[in-house]
Amino acid sequence: MSELWAHVEEVDSIGAVSLSAEEARHVATRRLRVGSEIVLFDGRGRVAGARLRSIARRETVVEIEEVREVPRPDSGFVLASAIPKGDRLSTMLQMLSQLGIGTWQPLVLDDSAVRRLDPGASRLRRILIESCKVARRAWSLDVRAPIDLGVALDSTVGPIFFGDREGEGGPLDSEATLLLIGPEAGFSEAEHRRLLEAGALPRSFATHNLRIETAAIAGAVAHQIARQT
Repeated sequence: MSELWAHVEEVDSIGAVSLSAEEARHVATRRLRVGSEIVLFDGRGRVAGARLRSIARRETVVEIEEVREVPRPDSGFVLASAIPKGDRLSTMLQMLSQLGIGTWQPLVLDDSAVRRLDPGASRLRRILIESCKVARRAWSLDVRAPIDLGVALDSTVGPIFFGDREGEGGPLDSEATLLLIGPEAGFSEAEHRRLLEAGALPRSFATHNLRIETAAIAGAVAHQIARQT
C-alpha cells in the first residue's frame, strides 16, 4: 500500500503538527495506526516524511521527521483553454495535474459558455489539493485569473500552438510555450485570424470535435510526448 499524502497549510520544520479535520478523516478511512508513515505536503514544493503520533476523534497529530524542498518544474509551458462547465472543470484539472502540467490559463473567448472563474475559490482549491494527492506532486497546478485571447498572445514569447481539427496531428514542438484550446464551437473567425497573425500553429488531436477538457488533456499528452522524445 502506498503512503498516504496529507495536505497541511505549511510544511515548516521537524516537530509535531495537527491535521485538519478533513485530513484526519482520510487517515481514519485508511485505518492507519500510531507509528504509520505518511507524507505531508503544502502544494508549494515542501514535502515532509512523518509518522502518526496520535489518532483521536478531535485531533490527529503527526511527527515530522524530515523536510525536503522540491524545485518547481520550470518548463515555461502554459496550457490555456476556455473554461469547462460544472464538474467537467474538476475532471480537467485533475487530469492536467496528473499529467504534470504546471500552469492552466483560463480563457474568455467569443463563444465561451463560462466567462468567470475565481482562482481562489474554496472548491477549486480542494480540487487542486486532491489532485496533488493522486498525482503525488509537490507543487499544485497554478490556476491563473481568466484573460482574453489577445492578452494571452501578447504576453507569450516562444512557439504557440492552438487546437484545430484542420491542423496537423502529432506531438507539439518540444519548445512550445503556449497551447490554446477553444470552446466546443471552436475559435471564432476573428480569433482564428488573430491566432494565425500571431504565428500560432494549428494542431489536431483527434478526427472528431472534442469537448474542452478532452482537447486540453489530449494537448497535455502531446506536450509530454514532445518533451520526452
